[in-house]
Amino acid sequence: MARPQKRRCICSVPEVTGFRPRGCGQNGSVNLTYDEYEVIRLLDHLQMNQEECARRMDISRPTVTRIYNEARRKMADMLVNGRELTIGGGDVTVCREMKPECAGEPHCCHRRSGLSAGWRETETEITD
Repeated sequence: MARPQKRRCICSVPEVTGFRPRGCGQNGSVNLTYDEYEVIRLLDHLQMNQEECARRMDISRPTVTRIYNEARRKMADMLVNGRELTIGGGDVTVCREMKPECAGEPHCCHRRSGLSAGWRETETEITD
């Protein structure tokens, strides 16, 4: 029996939830899950290494690699085939508190919601 999947911790739900190509007809869409988006954001945008990303998301480094490979495959499909990209879904948890490593993080959900630090009333879970 397979081990149950561990819920992935993300810093926040992205404000931008999709992109559409210009100059071509409708060729379908590709969905990037919240955890795939978070891995791309941490590795490529914030230039973390996979170990740092794994610690931030509370998952193993091999899991980061699998998520990253799938996200890159989806983004390549979107770019090469002119597909619409949507961002949403997945079994994730938005972090419960401002972590020390999030001090300068502009995408932190606590910073965006106006909380300076501390605990949120409830943990946000997103499942699809």
